Parts: sequence; C-alpha cells; structure tokens
Amino acid sequence: DVPRRAQGLSDLANNDGFCSSDYGISEASIAKHIDETNARYGGASPQALNGSRIFYVNGNVDPWSGLSIVEPISDDLPAMMVDGASHHAWTHPSKPTDQPSVVQAREAIRAQLATWLA
Repeated sequence: DVPRRAQGLSDLANNDGFCSSDYGISEASIAKHIDETNARYGGASPQALNGSRIFYVNGNVDPWSGLSIVEPISDDLPAMMVDGASHHAWTHPSKPTDQPSVVQAREAIRAQLATWLA
C-alpha cells in the first residue's frame, strides 16, 4: 500500500472559504456544481457512465490525489501511483534530473496509450 503523505494539507473548508471571500461563491453553489459534475462524469464511478480508456495517474505527494481514483477499476480504467511525485510531475518536459519514478511513470503512460491506440 502506497503511503498517502500529502493527505490533509489542503482541506475543503479552506478552499470553500477562499471561494466565498474572494469570489462570492457560496458553499451551497459549490456543492451543487460538484454534484452536477459527478453526475455528468461519474465521480468515483466513471464505469457507471460507460467511461473507458481513462488512466488515473497520481503522485503520492500530491494533495489532489485524495480526490482521484487511485486503484484500477478495469483494464480500460487503470490507475497508477507515482512514488514521491507531485501534481502532474510526469507531464512536465523531461530532464536528465527527473526522479526515476517519474521516468517510469512516463514509460507506463506511453505503453498504455500505445496499447489503446493499437
């Protein structure tokens, strides 16, 4: 089991408070839009809406990973946790200094896409 080191660093109350104070968006409005988004895209159950070929890649030092799918659902809805990686570290341009887990994640993503496109 991969440790969830970044959990609890960002919480809903802080984010809701920022939306309310800076943009005048109420908690009720946020909740309504979250419900609408989950209904449209399936939330934590994308297979319920026949979602497929979605690769859920997360870094275990990314606080947003707590809102993602972190366990594979099916062959067409795989998931991968990248050890020591932050939010979308594998989407940044490659550098010789990239940590091995990010390099391996890029290779796994490319392999999965090649399989789906074949």
